[in-house]
Amino acid sequence: DRASAPETLSRDEAEERAQILQDAAALKQLAVDYLHPELPVVTTDPNACGRNYFSRPSAEGNDENQDEEWEQERASILQDMQQMKQLAVDYLQPELPVTTTDPTACGRNYYSRYSAEEYDEKDEERDLILQEMEQLKKLAVDYLQPELPVQTTDGFATARNYFSRFSAEEQEEEEMMDDREDVLEDAMALKKLAMDFLQPERPIVVDALASSRNYFDRASAEPTMDYEEAVERARILEDAVAMKQLAVDYMHPELPVVVTSDAFACGRNYFTRPSAPEQDQEMEERDMILQEMAQFKQLAVDY
Repeated sequence: DRASAPETLSRDEAEERAQILQDAAALKQLAVDYLHPELPVVTTDPNACGRNYFSRPSAEGNDENQDEEWEQERASILQDMQQMKQLAVDYLQPELPVTTTDPTACGRNYYSRYSAEEYDEKDEERDLILQEMEQLKKLAVDYLQPELPVQTTDGFATARNYFSRFSAEEQEEEEMMDDREDVLEDAMALKKLAMDFLQPERPIVVDALASSRNYFDRASAEPTMDYEEAVERARILEDAVAMKQLAVDYMHPELPVVVTSDAFACGRNYFTRPSAPEQDQEMEERDMILQEMAQFKQLAVDY
């Protein structure tokens, strides 16, 4: 009943609104039942009951006179459909074996039956064509899959070496063979060098008798630095580490302060040090602004 409260609905408007929401809920439930028929029927009325669609009095086939005829017709239709399905499977999958449940069933050869056509020259030509096709298939398999082993059923079959036959081309000369071996050896060394360069994480595989020398103390090594150069180098590296730490502290102020290893290290408060500027009206105004912002935030959270 506050002044800024919204106007309430009248009784008629409230009833109409409730009726619309009730209709929308019923339509939603009807849509869910239509799209998801697998969901179970849920009801809160313990007295609710239903009847069987197929055994209701007005259902087809419940007439005693028509019941037997309807069942026979249904069984005949299902049997025909089963036979048509089997016929389709046999047509689409001729590689399936023939199965039967009759132990006395038998068959005859289509080609050797009494009513079969006589074997004439056309059949001989057909056999010859099939035999040639079989040989062509074998030749194609041997060409495309040379890794397959050679199979033969002749125990006296022999073969000769392709490279050492009398009609073979002349082999390379000794100088050419040496050059070829040198080229292959260089290619192998280059491959090894490329692998070592691209995969430095691989372990080094060496001979058990292999030896090496230190790169820094070898006879041809450059002279080492004297004492002054070593001290200056160490100081430069120390300054670089300090500058790196300063840059990290500047770019990442959210990082915690790492306590030094010096047990006597101490610090002072930046704001309460003797040389800190005195607080003035700006500080008081800042505190008041922060306090008002905290109140606004709390009001927003409550709302």
